[in-house]
Amino acid sequence: MKTIFKFALSFMITGALGMGFVSCSSDDDDTPDFNNKVYGQQAMNACEDVINQLNLAMTRIEKSNLTDAQKAELQQILENNVDNVIVPTYKNLADAAEKLQKSLGDLSANEITQQNIDNACAAFKEARAWWEKSEAFLGGAASDFDIDPGIDSWPLNRDLLHSYFTTGEFSEEALDDQSILGFHALEFVLFRDGKNRTVAEFQSNDTYKGFTDVKGAEELKYAEAVAKELVLSCYNLEVAWSETPNAERLKAVQDADRDYLTKKGKSFGWNMKNSGSTESTFDGLNDALSQVLNDDEGSAVAIADEVGSGKIGHPFQSGYIFYVESPYSYNSLTDFQNNIRSIENVWYGNTNGAKGNAKVSLSQWFAKNDSKTGQAVEAAISSAISKIGAIPGPFVKYVSTIWNKSFEDDEVVEIPE
Repeated sequence: MKTIFKFALSFMITGALGMGFVSCSSDDDDTPDFNNKVYGQQAMNACEDVINQLNLAMTRIEKSNLTDAQKAELQQILENNVDNVIVPTYKNLADAAEKLQKSLGDLSANEITQQNIDNACAAFKEARAWWEKSEAFLGGAASDFDIDPGIDSWPLNRDLLHSYFTTGEFSEEALDDQSILGFHALEFVLFRDGKNRTVAEFQSNDTYKGFTDVKGAEELKYAEAVAKELVLSCYNLEVAWSETPNAERLKAVQDADRDYLTKKGKSFGWNMKNSGSTESTFDGLNDALSQVLNDDEGSAVAIADEVGSGKIGHPFQSGYIFYVESPYSYNSLTDFQNNIRSIENVWYGNTNGAKGNAKVSLSQWFAKNDSKTGQAVEAAISSAISKIGAIPGPFVKYVSTIWNKSFEDDEVVEIPE
């Protein structure tokens, strides 16, 4: 989620685009209509609806005269959110990141095989999915300890990355710049035009515009270092939320001298489960529920706004093509859908969204206490996933076609607020 530039907090999503709408293709074939602006606008509108419905749901809770039984069930929902959504999501993320690191290992360009690369690419997409499914709960360790920027800063600072590639030396200082770390640095090394790169590419110079003086072998060395750092950050998140952390992963975090407890010395999981306690940073039940549902940062509403106004809106509505997330792997639309699925998982209380079967969840609570509001939230979530999936892919080609501007040629600038 983290970006390296200042971005507007919110767009007037429903405002008219400064471009005329183009009708759908008249051809009755499956060829995507990359000129049709309806798809992008519908996806943005759907994200806005998710925001509105979640805000309404939180308002309903705040304005209700809750019984003790209703309060107790909402507290159980917070507990379930920790145990069956947040912790397993971060564990799966760490497991997939480990697979990515092991696939690459410290193999040189002469040693690595296509199977190594393909395994790394598969693990990258698996880890990427779990990361995007975690972005509805960035509030907590990811934000408090600034872990998010080291995992997911974009746009990738290609100029800085190029300078490190050409030096052939990767210092500690290189790894301090978060704009060339994390998933998107690895994405640049592993993928091009939506495809896995080949062994032959790593045994010669890069062919990407502006990188033809960079040896593939140097890119592999850099990927090794970035993958190691990514795994440690994923361990950090898992350990920070778990009340009984994996001993090996906890030791790795402690050995790296990373913070992992709240300012009151508790795990973030305990902290959410015990809202209202003097040892929790949450003043009470509604404070914790607001962090889950609609706080300005690190909540379900926050990521819905980021997807609609930022991830889709900046490239599609304003023409900042450089801002496309995951442009090298063509994973953008999957990323956006998984962001909404992170909201879905929180709402339904498991890691499989509406397909899950959690007995304690916001979905169940609203079904019993305010079914109209609950159904509206669920319809909005489902619609957003569907509308994003309807955008012609790859997303980078869609927005480049609409604005007649290529990704590579688009200058990286600060987006005005």
